[in-house]
Amino acid sequence: MTTATKSKLLWVANRAAPANLRQAAGGQWEFAPRDPLCPLTRELPDGGVAIVHVSGPLAEPVCLGELLADLERSSVVAILMVPPEADAAAAMLSARRGRFICVSHDAPVGELEATLAAAAALQPAISQLQAQLRAARKQGAQDAVRSEALDEELRLASRLQRDFLPRTLPEVGPVRFGVLYRPAGWVGGDIYDVARLDETHIGFYVADAVGHGLAAALLTMFIKKALQTKRIVGNTYQIVPPEVALSELNADICDQQLSGCPFCTAVYCIIDTAGLILTLARAGHPEPVLIRPGGRCQPLAGQGTLLGVFSQERFQSQQVQLAPGDRLVLYSDGVEGILECQRGREHDLAGTFAAWAGRAREEVLLELSERLASTPGESQDRDDVTVLIMDVER
Repeated sequence: MTTATKSKLLWVANRAAPANLRQAAGGQWEFAPRDPLCPLTRELPDGGVAIVHVSGPLAEPVCLGELLADLERSSVVAILMVPPEADAAAAMLSARRGRFICVSHDAPVGELEATLAAAAALQPAISQLQAQLRAARKQGAQDAVRSEALDEELRLASRLQRDFLPRTLPEVGPVRFGVLYRPAGWVGGDIYDVARLDETHIGFYVADAVGHGLAAALLTMFIKKALQTKRIVGNTYQIVPPEVALSELNADICDQQLSGCPFCTAVYCIIDTAGLILTLARAGHPEPVLIRPGGRCQPLAGQGTLLGVFSQERFQSQQVQLAPGDRLVLYSDGVEGILECQRGREHDLAGTFAAWAGRAREEVLLELSERLASTPGESQDRDDVTVLIMDVER
């Protein structure tokens, strides 16, 4: 091998290379001396083999520790020649067994030749692993940035979705409202609204898009804007009956021809606070629970199919005469999980709410919130939870 094709051997020491090493290197290696007291991070080649003679200042733990750290960050294969008097250095290297190749300073020429050959054969694999590690770290940093950006976007989406919810609940006559709203993640597939329609009428609903997460949340935003509660007719207005509002909403969803599963359930109610007449219609949504004084439950079974299935679907409505002391509960099906009710068994859930008839609505909502917080399971396994309570106060 000519001088031009010699492999470079980084010699880190404050002395000349010993004769046994020079003999072992022969004409295959070109010595490149380095000052052992200078930081080597920038001087280490991209690959290659380094031999360190652990003597003099390098035998001191602090200097040796800094040098070993530099070597570990590089892609060179390091061979350390340890004299017998370097006891502290030998102890440090023993604790890092397997990270460096250690030989005696007076090792035989044949052993040094074999060690240099093994180091040269190992070096390409070390360089490849170092490159893969750098690439993995870079990718990890990029993934962390993307994850942080996605998390921030979800936070913004969560705030935006909550901005669509009513900031205050109207109080008209003896009618009062309370609500519990807990999406399964940053955003959810539940939405509710309570809005005063005129001097005596309040419209309120709970809707539940299929699934939860971003796709369901986007559908809830459409529901919020598309559900018509009243319309202007000439110089006056007309309150849209619940069954008509749901029919028009259903047609709007179907007209969008959304991909995936753009289905949702909803129950929409209007309360006339002057005569305490409740009008409601529902589309595939769990039955509202009407609780009379003393805990008596009255079923409200007006029914229609899911929204977004058949564009010509028509929905039924029913009217109920309310009285002071009555309580109406609208909820999404995520409540069944925290109350441990069998899915589809509305009377089980109704019985639970009936048992709480004598408790203030704030106390009931707090009880539900505490049960939700103590319910085991990961967030992706949970459903969105919404409970809207309307009380007719005495």
